[in-house]
Amino acid sequence: MKKLLLSLMICLGIMMISSQTFAQNNPGEKLKPYVGGTYTYTFDGITDGLTYEFYISSLSTSGGGKGTVDTGLTGYITSGLTGTVSGNKAVATIAWPAATTTGTEVYLFVKISGAGVCENYNAVGITPIANSFTLALIDDIASPSCPDLTGLNAVVAPTDTYNAGTTTLTYTFTKAGNDNDWNAGFDIVQVGSGDYTYTFNGTSASVTGNNATTAVSATGLTNNTQVVTIVVNNVPGETPSFKIHPTSAVDVVTSVSPTLPGDVTHIITPMPVIGSFN
Repeated sequence: MKKLLLSLMICLGIMMISSQTFAQNNPGEKLKPYVGGTYTYTFDGITDGLTYEFYISSLSTSGGGKGTVDTGLTGYITSGLTGTVSGNKAVATIAWPAATTTGTEVYLFVKISGAGVCENYNAVGITPIANSFTLALIDDIASPSCPDLTGLNAVVAPTDTYNAGTTTLTYTFTKAGNDNDWNAGFDIVQVGSGDYTYTFNGTSASVTGNNATTAVSATGLTNNTQVVTIVVNNVPGETPSFKIHPTSAVDVVTSVSPTLPGDVTHIITPMPVIGSFN
């Protein structure tokens, strides 16, 4: 009799799942996930030790209200496909791939079962939305280009005050799709011996480790257009080049990353070397 009463109480607890809150940090965002993003889905208020199983169904009313497993979507669940309830929670992680159909609601079901209890189901409707974060990178100056000769001082006699001047290069990152803040990272890959300074998002830095790679990163970018400015000291006889190699980008709000643009390289046509005055 006691065993029967215990089983009935556990069954009652399982049935209460349908009235539990769908637990997650931001339910609205996770019920409308961005394609390309990874989200965690949690059902709570479940008795520890029971077994859970997650699956995705295209129709909520199929399978007698339990949904019918859509095998084409099974791979979306990257962890927690099955497991044992712990901390009164059943947790699954879903990575919505780029091929996900957007604007169409699907249903994430959880099945709870276990020894001595009846099975029960709960589900939520999820409508994936398009990843609207795209990123482009362009060289603002046609490559190759001649040195600017900014600050050039050609006087070598009677006092040697020659200065080859500097050249300024600019590259523009353009984010499109929304106005969310974003983070970005890229490498500046230099070929040449001239010292240079770069400016990005209002921050300037000097680089004297020439012929090398400098990693740049910035967080909380508020403008959809960001310009990289490089001012390099001219070195006669060299053919300098600067390559911008994007390494990362992420939408701060959605945590979605776009397809990174390809490398953009600018070549500076060499200045001829002029020997000493005789």
